[in-house]
Amino acid sequence: MELAEWRKHIDQVLVDEGQWFGILNEDGHPIYEFGGIVHVSFPETRLATSSVEATVNVTPGDRILDDLVGEGLGVVDDAGRLAPANGPLRMLCHIRPGERQTAYITHTVVEGRGTPSTLTIHGVDLMDALATWPCPSIPVEWGEHEFSEWETDASNTKYATPRTLAQLPFATKADGYTASGPARDTVRRLVQDSFDGVNALYGWTDAHAVVEFDGTPDDSPRVVIRVNDDPVLETVAEPARSAGLGIEVRLWWPGDEPVRVRTKRDPEITAASTWSTPKLIVRVYEVEE
Repeated sequence: MELAEWRKHIDQVLVDEGQWFGILNEDGHPIYEFGGIVHVSFPETRLATSSVEATVNVTPGDRILDDLVGEGLGVVDDAGRLAPANGPLRMLCHIRPGERQTAYITHTVVEGRGTPSTLTIHGVDLMDALATWPCPSIPVEWGEHEFSEWETDASNTKYATPRTLAQLPFATKADGYTASGPARDTVRRLVQDSFDGVNALYGWTDAHAVVEFDGTPDDSPRVVIRVNDDPVLETVAEPARSAGLGIEVRLWWPGDEPVRVRTKRDPEITAASTWSTPKLIVRVYEVEE
């Protein structure tokens, strides 16, 4: 089914049953649904990746068994994403009225005497997208470099097999690269700059994730964030915590409300946007006391 058809079906399931469970592909599209839910846990941890777990009853031949059970589920691919060794990335999705919870599946555990009777799905929430994504110290220059084949490393030591690499500028302790300003806007700019820089390096024109700029005044405390090419979440978590901010990452589907994002032509201008494909939306917000 197309996503629009899936949404109509899911809306009806919500009316009839109050919730929907399904598996999404690596692009965030539903590929099948499942029932037999025994237990589900989608905890939220402020400014950190949370572990997700769901246990379902199964019988031999169930599609979810064929799809998710296999050795090596949870390998990290070349782009830093979690991916099953026996197939593409899968995502767990739990929808209730007004709420869509999604997680990357890392591994599964099957139990049963002789034949499988229960399947426990383990995963991490979408904050993991920030925990594995680099935060470049000089993001504007990443798009100016290209990948090429290297037979030796920088010290002229020969690789066992040639590697495809790009030589990028990185910060050093002496460089002192920092981002400063009101905390909420500074964190948002850092995250969006990181998306833009890595996407430009790889030539990815259809961004998988964007940062929401809601257009409201930013009255958060001023921060100075040191940027040294660590992952995004590691770079911004403590400054955000000190400033009383939280970060959420959610899955947006075509048909959801528009999201105000930074425009490519002028980063100082924002515009309400929609897309024809699913997106990860990063929202930086002030935590209510």
